[in-house]
Amino acid sequence: QGILREGLEDVKQFFKANGSCRLPLSPSLLVKGIVPRDCSYFNSNAVPLKLSFQNVDPLGENIRVIFKCGDDLRQDMLTLQMIRIMNKIWVQEGLDMRMVIFRCFSTGRGRGMVEMIPNAETLRKIQVEHGVTGSFKDRPLADWLQKHNPEEDEYEKAVENFIYSCAGCCVATYVLGICDRHNDNIMLKTTGHMFHIDFGRFLGHAQMFGNIKRDRAPFVFTSDMAYVINGGDKPSSRFHDFVDLCCQAYNLIRKHTHLFLNLLGLMLSCGIPELSDLEDLKYVYDALRPQDSDADATTYFTRLIESSLGSVATKLNFFIHNLAQMKFTGSDARPTLSFAPRTHTIKTSGRIRDVFLCRHERVFNPSKGYTYVVKVQRESPGEVVSVQRTFEEFQELHNKLRLLFPSSLLPSFPSRFVIGRSRGEAVAERRKEELNGYIRHLIHTAPEVAECDLIYTFFHPLPRDEKAAGTNPTPKPADATWARPLGKVGGEVKLSISYKNNKLFIMVMHIRGLPPLQDGNDPDPYVKTYLLPDPQKTTKRKTKVARKTCNPTYNEMLVYDGIPRGDLQQRELRLSVLSEEGFWENILLGEVGIRLRDLDLAQEKMGWFALGSRGHGTL
Repeated sequence: QGILREGLEDVKQFFKANGSCRLPLSPSLLVKGIVPRDCSYFNSNAVPLKLSFQNVDPLGENIRVIFKCGDDLRQDMLTLQMIRIMNKIWVQEGLDMRMVIFRCFSTGRGRGMVEMIPNAETLRKIQVEHGVTGSFKDRPLADWLQKHNPEEDEYEKAVENFIYSCAGCCVATYVLGICDRHNDNIMLKTTGHMFHIDFGRFLGHAQMFGNIKRDRAPFVFTSDMAYVINGGDKPSSRFHDFVDLCCQAYNLIRKHTHLFLNLLGLMLSCGIPELSDLEDLKYVYDALRPQDSDADATTYFTRLIESSLGSVATKLNFFIHNLAQMKFTGSDARPTLSFAPRTHTIKTSGRIRDVFLCRHERVFNPSKGYTYVVKVQRESPGEVVSVQRTFEEFQELHNKLRLLFPSSLLPSFPSRFVIGRSRGEAVAERRKEELNGYIRHLIHTAPEVAECDLIYTFFHPLPRDEKAAGTNPTPKPADATWARPLGKVGGEVKLSISYKNNKLFIMVMHIRGLPPLQDGNDPDPYVKTYLLPDPQKTTKRKTKVARKTCNPTYNEMLVYDGIPRGDLQQRELRLSVLSEEGFWENILLGEVGIRLRDLDLAQEKMGWFALGSRGHGTL
């Protein structure tokens, strides 16, 4: 900190002597001074500086940049340039992936400047709001976006931005082999845009722990990201959109394989250690798989998504990084509540006279459980408001009060662990009484605790409280459009059908809206096809089994070889969706028949086909 102050003093003297200067990041950035109170440093290996410059334009905001010394920013510049070219290719093809691409400029050997993106936070800071194990939880990202986008239309827009930008990041980081991915170099804007920073390792040059690669997954795509996309912990039709976006973006980049190989090849002699020979170029060639058809590449990238989502190593890597960063956390960092978008005080909200937990309510969205309604009475005459908080949010308040007041005598908090079902009605009723006693003691304890910002923020109405006031809405599932009664058949299957060189290609892409089983559980669906008539059942083809989902993604190609076009006109494609039941007979979830003579097989036919009961008809 002392070295930083000395350096800032030198910068102030520079501006006093010269008046203004242009920043290397862009000739359009003209600054006239430094803002010392907004300058600090980051706790990473190179200890980069966070600098805030005063804009010459009186109506413009301060310009914030990062100054790095000790990192070769030429590699970052090259990586960002490649991502920028990818983005231009996507936009030219009518696909806006909503990428955030920041400026970066190397000003000398091992030093340079990086643009800071406003209103953005690292995944680590978002996840540790839910504790040091927040990396293993599914809801932190969704809760953070909900906090900053309280209105329903705002949140939907943020989720849409997240889906597109996350898909773009998955493709770009995989193709370029960007490694050393942890939750401090992936960032999220309040608008939902996700982006990566710090490209110190690329082209597959991963950090090693002995003989083990630190980056074990093809790219970073974790369950908390899938939770945002799905709107919950179960796959929804929005996940189909995400997979389709990834595969479409991947195939568009594959068409320009030679462009990327030529551009990177021009840099072989520039002295970047991780781009020095043909093996480094071969990494990009292997990642782009130019020899594959678009259908094969779609199947391949779908498997990469599944592999990344199922990787425990990524979350473990995030958790280890959380532990490593704990020792660097400043003591002046004030704890905040993860579900509250801003801090409130006794001065801004008004003194609280009393609180009373009046009832509990059953909720189903975003997950099943109970919420507790608290009446908050302030000293202003007649001012009584209601707020709704979950047990987990009460527990978060208590944990952060303990951090803030370690030596104060706080009231005891109800136990989280109960025998039997922790979400049952009896448990909720018991917790209501215990929580009521807890908050009554809390609000009448020592003033330093009772009047702290944490408590006034906790009891300040959130947008969800104002929306729920006077109403008792019936929540709907995230994918209510495709809900089906128990025990019924239904849903839709997305297929791509094409014919070439006496081969019939059937790409089974997605299924949406499958019915749950009779016991209410989600099925284990797979697809089976026949070309009828087929008395010997020699045309049977099957996909893999998807586990516990009503909205599976397959992107699997089923091929029928050696079928003349004339013969094809007499055939019917019979497609069945079944749930695998182990030793018992598999359960039919839906079926459709497609007369191939009704299709123009000279071109690819892609679309959704409705599933019905056996013998319900042919399309």
